[in-house]
Amino acid sequence: MKTRPPFTPRCLFMAWVFGWATAIYLPSLLIASLALSPLAASGNLLVDSFRVADEVSPAAKLAYAILFGGLVLAVRARGGGGRLGSDALLGAISMMLVLALLPEYWSRGFGVGLIGVRFAPLPTIVYVAGGIVSGAVFSVSEARCRMRGLTSPRR
Repeated sequence: MKTRPPFTPRCLFMAWVFGWATAIYLPSLLIASLALSPLAASGNLLVDSFRVADEVSPAAKLAYAILFGGLVLAVRARGGGGRLGSDALLGAISMMLVLALLPEYWSRGFGVGLIGVRFAPLPTIVYVAGGIVSGAVFSVSEARCRMRGLTSPRR
């Protein structure tokens, strides 16, 4: 039976940051490439992606970070999680909760604040895909960090 490397708060935090960044910037890249935002008009996909991400309200960014982090900690406290599939599912659930619960006036550039319709099909698919990939990035980042901790000398 394989044993998993020990839990470290440092690895959890670093992976959470990478997962959060993925949840913000991957959907922004997709929104810019699909021209779902009027900010995606410069013709430079990288610039447009950062413009779209910058327009996303701080409330949406923080809500995802808090929900995702809280769900990860809650699942870990119950003895679950730490697997690619479960972390990806937590990312999708967190994104859906933000899309469903964030008031329109706090949703500038995100969800209902992007095109004026809550759960419009194409943007919802983009955001949920971003949440899934975010959870996967979190899972892989944490696992790699924990493995490095086993092979690197203690300081």
